[in-house]
Amino acid sequence: MAATDLAVVGAGPAGLAAAIAAARAGVHVTLVDEYARPGGQYLKDPSHSASLALALATERKGYALLHELAGLGVELRTETLVWGIEGLRLALHSPRGLDWLEARAVVVATGARELVIPFPGWTLPGVMTLGAAQVLAKGHGVLPGRRILLAGSGPLLLPVVNQLTQLGAEIVAVLEATRFSEWLRYAPAVWGNWDRLREGWYYVNRLRHAGVPYRFGRTVIRAMGETQIQTAVVAQLDRQGRPIAGSRETIKVDTVCLGFGFSPNVELTQLAGCSHEFDPARGGWVPRVNEQMETSVPGLFVAGETAGVGGANAAMVDGRIAGLAVAQRLGYIGQAELGRKLAAARPTRRRLQRFGAMLNILFRPGLGLDAITTDDTIICRCEEVSAGQIRAAMKQGACELDALKTWTRVGQGLCQGRTCGPLLARLVSQEMGCPAMNAGHFHVRPPLKPVTLGDLAREGRG
Repeated sequence: MAATDLAVVGAGPAGLAAAIAAARAGVHVTLVDEYARPGGQYLKDPSHSASLALALATERKGYALLHELAGLGVELRTETLVWGIEGLRLALHSPRGLDWLEARAVVVATGARELVIPFPGWTLPGVMTLGAAQVLAKGHGVLPGRRILLAGSGPLLLPVVNQLTQLGAEIVAVLEATRFSEWLRYAPAVWGNWDRLREGWYYVNRLRHAGVPYRFGRTVIRAMGETQIQTAVVAQLDRQGRPIAGSRETIKVDTVCLGFGFSPNVELTQLAGCSHEFDPARGGWVPRVNEQMETSVPGLFVAGETAGVGGANAAMVDGRIAGLAVAQRLGYIGQAELGRKLAAARPTRRRLQRFGAMLNILFRPGLGLDAITTDDTIICRCEEVSAGQIRAAMKQGACELDALKTWTRVGQGLCQGRTCGPLLARLVSQEMGCPAMNAGHFHVRPPLKPVTLGDLAREGRG
């Protein structure tokens, strides 16, 4: 069993910031990430995004963290899954097999996953999330298709469409489900976040120069095709998000990219026994933390989207706070020094939190949009469970996620409910007329990520 002062899980902006802040103070840090390189989804291989990195301040900060990491002696363990946790011991799986990492403190910075609204045909090849398209374009310089339609809500639409147009894609349109008039109501939360406004303006200008239509109050409600998507049906939405009768339009496409915001990845903190709360302004279920980003489990901290969806800038601030708090907890810096640094970071953190909460509330899809999820629409792709089967189970009294899991096998597949869990909670909320938090969340068990029975047997644990 290996040992370290601090284990940081996730090498995105938050994890990088936490590792660097702690390492600067003299803490021995081990940084664990599933991917072959650090940087997470936000900081893909800079060789494919150098021009964008030069233009955007937030990405420049992120790439500066990657550069600094190399000179601090942080132990980097890439291509390594964290599949379990016992206290502050992490169960790891890498190409070398299974092993354990004993830490004096842990920072969980596992990011977030995208939320989509299922509709008939969303499982056809050619229909993917915005993040999947971004991985192909930004990380590999590959287009997901040639004639592409983007739909959803929130700021991720803009960078993705710009990355696709840079590679020569034909963008049919960008469909934003919210209305511009709704944006104006949240204008006060933008005050002070001038860097985010500059980034938005940069993207909008590039969109305008590329001649890409940007249409408000519309989304995709059906995808059609034999072996892959060939056409998409789009519709105008009313203020509750329901498709307006007579507004349908059929568009010929070979790719549809979807995204309706994010949901925090909290499976590891759930498995660790941390206390959680449901907060729509932070993206859903999140761990309860103090001002030092420490959870209810002593020595276990969170940072970035795991603590609440707020963007890369907020993630880096949270990560730095968590790293400094660990350094103080382990005796590398004093309480007075930590207090001074937290006080200096507090105004920035409040401003970024306010902006992140505004985005989560403004771009959260209205429950009326779930009307596009017909009974024959698949909700759980792994187990091929339809919305009709779930609605039938709810009529029999199964109205929480774990009960529906037992009744229908929803969430029992390879992804263990990571994709369908938030969708299921929305469906329960719509059908039962209750808050989404009433649906609860799936009970989490190890292994959190797939590992082989052979590796488990060789590890010698039950």
